Amino acid sequence: MTTSTTDVAVVGGSTAGLRAAEAVARHAPELSVTVISDEPHLPYELPPLSKVALDDRLDVDALVYPFAAGLRDSGVDFRLNTRALSLDTKSNTVVLPDGTLTYRALVIATGCEAIVPPLFAGRPRVHALRRFEDATALRAAVADPEASVAVVGAGFIGGEFASTLVKAKRTVSLIDLAAKPLDRFGERVADAYAALHRDAGVGLFLGNGVVDITEEDGRRRLVLGDGTLVPADVIVVGVGVRPSIDWLRGSGLTFDNGILADATLRAADNVFVAGDIVRWPNARFDTAMRIEHWTSAAEQGRAAGMNAAKLISGAKGDDFANVPYFWSDQHGVRIQFAGHLTGDEEIVESSTDDGLLILYRRGEVVAGVLAFERRAQFVRLRALLRRELRWQAVDEFMR
Repeated sequence: MTTSTTDVAVVGGSTAGLRAAEAVARHAPELSVTVISDEPHLPYELPPLSKVALDDRLDVDALVYPFAAGLRDSGVDFRLNTRALSLDTKSNTVVLPDGTLTYRALVIATGCEAIVPPLFAGRPRVHALRRFEDATALRAAVADPEASVAVVGAGFIGGEFASTLVKAKRTVSLIDLAAKPLDRFGERVADAYAALHRDAGVGLFLGNGVVDITEEDGRRRLVLGDGTLVPADVIVVGVGVRPSIDWLRGSGLTFDNGILADATLRAADNVFVAGDIVRWPNARFDTAMRIEHWTSAAEQGRAAGMNAAKLISGAKGDDFANVPYFWSDQHGVRIQFAGHLTGDEEIVESSTDDGLLILYRRGEVVAGVLAFERRAQFVRLRALLRRELRWQAVDEFMR
């Protein structure tokens, strides 16, 4: 067992963790930085895992962030294949399999893990897509063009992989318990999303849950609640994720749909949190939120790293606020959203030959924008949303 020390410890080799390490290394190069990651690779981009075409090679070296190797060469200590076991916030210590790491400031960025319902757990040819190894195993499973694929969960990850599969001429079905997936964005968006997949040749089974799995003559099928049988030689589960925080039980941190933090992303003395696991008060929308988007993870990681360095120097940390944003490419169409919705917004739409634009209005304020294509207009509206956006300022976009 070994004992080591570092100025800033980062637990999690995610985008948020890497950006935190980068922020410290760039703005406080005199500080030592140690990154603990349970992955065997340097931090890499996750979005391409569900987007790269089946006939294109998926290469982890090509996905690794180019500056990650530069950080390692400049002195950042990446401890790969190492899982943090527990945290003692009183002694500023992370317990590792081979010893302990003592820090002056800590950034937790362990992200989320896939939820796999008991019906699917432990079965062969069942895949959840979270890491590079998941993607390579899944691509190997669907290499046979005769294999049928059932995607359980019609959210963005499931939709992206369904798009990749149907483009490769695979038989693919998209199943969701919700009759209208994405209906949190409004019925018009849900209908447009379903039509996008249906028109591309994806089999849609909506408003139905999986109740059983049968196998006959070497071919597998899912049994839906209404008795429908769906071919499923390969099953992709995309029903949601949960924060990876089990290792933090007993640490003294506060949990409520993630790890609670203040406006500076500080969760406890000398501890900051970033990425999918943090729930913090976002002053831009005057509410607490937890966001599972790549862009927010990168922005929060940078902010948490900066505040960790400032803490060590004795300076005051900065509040973090942002406009949540995500994008998804499916069947050649880019879907983008920026903003924050509570569900009581008035929905105003503009549909043209160039695509669909949806604005969410709360009184005289624009709460969010969603677009199928309409890329140039979306970019302008997203920029405007950085500050409170009044309705009269967006009239030109809806003509």
